[in-house]
Amino acid sequence: MAFIEWYMPQRFDVGVVIQLICCLCGIGSLSMPYIFAQSGATFSGITFGLNFLFNTYATVALCQCLLKLKNEPQVQSYVDLGQYLYGRWGAIVVQATQLASCFLLPIAFLVLGGSTLLPSIFEGAIDISSTWWIIIMTIVLLPIIYIRVLHEAYIVLIAGALGTIVADVIATIDAYMLSTGDIFEATNNPGFTDALNTFGAFALAYGAATIVPQMQNHHPRPESMPSTIVYGMILISIFYVALGAVGYAHFGCAAPSNLLIAMSTKTPRRRISFCFMQMHITIALAIFMNPFFVYFERMWDPLFTKKQPTEDIAAKAEEGFVALATPKDDSTVDPITEPEPQKDVSGRVAFVRRIIFRTSMVALQCFLALLAQSSFSDIADLIGASVMNLCSVILPLIFYMRMFRQEMSKFHQVICVGVIIITSLMGIYSTYHAIANIIDNSSTYKLFSSVPSVYDPKSFPYCPAGFETRKADWINSLHN
Repeated sequence: MAFIEWYMPQRFDVGVVIQLICCLCGIGSLSMPYIFAQSGATFSGITFGLNFLFNTYATVALCQCLLKLKNEPQVQSYVDLGQYLYGRWGAIVVQATQLASCFLLPIAFLVLGGSTLLPSIFEGAIDISSTWWIIIMTIVLLPIIYIRVLHEAYIVLIAGALGTIVADVIATIDAYMLSTGDIFEATNNPGFTDALNTFGAFALAYGAATIVPQMQNHHPRPESMPSTIVYGMILISIFYVALGAVGYAHFGCAAPSNLLIAMSTKTPRRRISFCFMQMHITIALAIFMNPFFVYFERMWDPLFTKKQPTEDIAAKAEEGFVALATPKDDSTVDPITEPEPQKDVSGRVAFVRRIIFRTSMVALQCFLALLAQSSFSDIADLIGASVMNLCSVILPLIFYMRMFRQEMSKFHQVICVGVIIITSLMGIYSTYHAIANIIDNSSTYKLFSSVPSVYDPKSFPYCPAGFETRKADWINSLHN
């Protein structure tokens, strides 16, 4: 059996590619030059290639599973697939990984916005610590988070992705426009562990499996989805590699973990770039939070249970992920039907509970963001190496093996099992490494002290000895 059949892209395939790129192009792109600095040009090229192959292979495998079950009406989502293959526990595992990513990613958004973006955007106008910026950002976003069900328009989805792309491009151009002389020095003796440490960032940047089922369900020619996914992954990989290579060619071993923080503080380019990225994380935060809230609110909100049978709650909760994959032509909020008089009290109670629940969850995310505000890159690595790796690579391949084992050649089975084992081990290692870094940073960080929003390195662990002396002019310019 051929693993993939190739189709020439049609108009509707181009739409899928655009949606895929828009959903993948996010905060993971900020660390691309740093990945090169961590593991050097050679190791980075290898890890880029492997992660592209692993994630593309797993995403295509998920497409094939859904394609085989396209005539099964009970399989419409990723959760349905888990239920079909492994029963209740399969559905629970899939739903848990998706909900975990929906809960954890906004923490990274709050850290990035509160500790880096907002302090720089309002520099000179409002002088407060990053702790207060995170709290303010959380409060400002609450009205959006209170919206019960939000369907995003194409223009909103594209605007979010363009925010990231424009911010990355401006930051890269800014680096080359600074007259600080030649900074580049190659990474000093990169090793295997350095390459392993980049796995979390790649997993976050490439995680696409959660959005595939809804795109495939709405595709007029689902048979072409596997090849269309490959085209989309190739295009996003070209962007990632170009961003990382161009950034590394300038910064070398001294590339920052967040591309934006190395921008010059003396030009308006910095503020413009930060505004675009702030636009992205604001849109993304609102989109990612809704599935998490909707899942739990369906269990007790009469405005939901009136429309949905109880047994469909778990599967229908995944409708929240449609916002990422199949946005409607217009941004709308689902109308809430006025409750009958006898239901008025229960409706009001449910409304109050919904507000309390959403506020409590956002407050918890805000608190976690405050604790980890000095560890943005480690939070991103943790999310990528754990839930995104499990949801986007490991589970799709396990499902594929379950469905197609009798049709797979022995060689193909070995490859599939090998990828599962390798990505599992790399995910465990990278998760442990990220947690250790977060704990270490938190133990030496004072909660209400300000995190610098500019590139202010104290050491250059990936650079050759004497780098600080040779590049003293550039290092001094970072403080001016």
